[in-house]
Parts: sequence; structure tokens; C-alpha cells
Amino acid sequence: MDKRLKATAFTLAEVLITLGIIGVVAAMTIPTLTSNYRKHEAVTKLKKAYTTVNQAIKLSEVEYGDVYEWAGEKHDLTNVDDAIIWFNKYIGKHLEITEIKPDYENNVFYVYLKDGSIFRFTYYISDIGFYLNKKALENPKPGINEFLFRFNPVLKESQKNNIEEYKYDGTKTIEPYAYGWDGTREQLIKGSVYYSCESGGAYCAKLIQYDGWRISKDYPLKF
Repeated sequence: MDKRLKATAFTLAEVLITLGIIGVVAAMTIPTLTSNYRKHEAVTKLKKAYTTVNQAIKLSEVEYGDVYEWAGEKHDLTNVDDAIIWFNKYIGKHLEITEIKPDYENNVFYVYLKDGSIFRFTYYISDIGFYLNKKALENPKPGINEFLFRFNPVLKESQKNNIEEYKYDGTKTIEPYAYGWDGTREQLIKGSVYYSCESGGAYCAKLIQYDGWRISKDYPLKF
């Protein structure tokens, strides 16, 4: 019999060593891959939500005029049901929504989008929570799977008197939360008198936007 045709096999020790190496490599790479996937999901959904909701505002401007003329109506809203009516009239009808759920106990309502992400609106449509998916809604982690936006295009007289404080908080669009921000990247990370990304996660969406819709190496929270 030709020795070249003789079957070869690995010994048990060789198999165990190979499996051990594979296990070590997997243990080293899987957490990184998982973290990178979570970062990609967060950035992708944040940017998509920001784009689509502001496109909805632009479409309503075509129909109803400048946002400053109709957004002021939301300051007269007093309950969740009225807020949902306002939302559907000006914004919701231009989004791909699967469901809207009111939460009367907390004076908010949840808007479920087709891609699985979720908006939480207060009844006065100013402070807005954004969740990457249902799991995030059930187990929110600020700055990781839960982010804050704000819609405050109509400045009150008290705000006009302190325009420096509100200059990043009175835009015509829905923007990542930036109340009290001084315009610097450092403050987005470390914080202001009010909020930060590092502590509480309030400025995290703004930090991601500031960095060109990406999560930089010095992002203060671990995915």
C-alpha cells in the first residue's frame, strides 16, 4: 500500500490545543465585535431618526408654513391625547409608524417606528426620548441605547432675555439635546451646570452628532 495514501488523524491532545486556541481568540474578539455592532446600530438609528423626523418637519412647512408659525401651538397642549393629535397632524403623518401608545400616568406617548426604534414624547412635545429598540425601552441605558432630543423652535420671552444660554436650544429642527451647552466638545463629555454625556447621558446624542455621527475613541461610555 502506498504510504502517501495512508490516512492521517489528529491526536486528542492536538484537537484540545486547537480548540483552546480558538476559544482564546473568540474570547478576545467577540466582545469587540459585539461592541462595534452596538455602536454601529446606535449611530445608524440615531442619524436615521434625526434625518427622517426633520424631513417630516420640512414637509409640514410646505403645507402649513414656517415652523415658527405652527410649532407654537404645542405650548397650548395640556394632555397626551391633544399632543398625539398635534403630533400626527404635523409630524407623524410623514413617518413610517407602526403604533402609537399613550402613557397617561406619565403624560407621555410612545411612537414605534418601522425600523424598530421608538420615540417618547412628552405631552408638550419638547423633551424627546429615543430608544434603539424595545429592549432599550425595557432596559434603558442613557448614552448607549437611550438618547435625548429636543424640539423647542419657539423661544419664550424669558428665553430671549437669556439668548446665550438658549442659542443651541431654539432651532427650527428636532436636535440632540443641548440645553445649557456652551458649544464646546469638552462640555458635551464632561458636563455643564446642567448635563453631560459622561454623567447621565443627556448630551451623548449631541456628542455623536458633533463628532460627525460617529462614536469616537474617547466616548465616555462603554458599549
